[in-house]
Amino acid sequence: MPDDTADKERNEKVYGWVRGRLGTRVGKGECWDLADGALREAGAHSSTTTGKKDDYVWGRRVEVSAVMRGDILQFRNYTVKKTVATKITYADGGTETRDETSSMTRGHHTAIVAANNGAKGLEIFEQNAPEGSPVTQGTLYIKKGVLSTETTQRSVLRDDGKRVLATIVKTTTVQVTGWVRAYRPQAGKK
Repeated sequence: MPDDTADKERNEKVYGWVRGRLGTRVGKGECWDLADGALREAGAHSSTTTGKKDDYVWGRRVEVSAVMRGDILQFRNYTVKKTVATKITYADGGTETRDETSSMTRGHHTAIVAANNGAKGLEIFEQNAPEGSPVTQGTLYIKKGVLSTETTQRSVLRDDGKRVLATIVKTTTVQVTGWVRAYRPQAGKK
């Protein structure tokens, strides 16, 4: 049975080291370099595989839903498409709809967990996404389906220049393809 206290301490070292690298490039700037550097600094084993096309193994496999900060994520053919559908219903009965779509692709990629926000996704650290970029922090959605529905009522300015009361319903939906595996860093040799 793994030692939870040792895992948390090791993961905190990984997290702290990576957080301190935000905005910089680690090693040659590859995503692998970021995870490798963090694990080595935390006294943990690096990946057991090193080929450019390998599905890297970064420690003990854990369920993605159970990740904690400092865990390592490995992606393959991973795409997230997020759509925010907005429906505005004006007090006079008129309606307006808008859809905004964004997507993120990680074909073969490695990242480090900054926070597990449950259904709202994971905060991650990564570099080389997009290619050549330094260490950044962002949100990764791991579950597909309706993420949230928000309803607000407020005064809005219509295209015709009139200010009217309206009900605004925003529904965020996420589609996910490909896979992501999660690994808990393991102690290196003493």
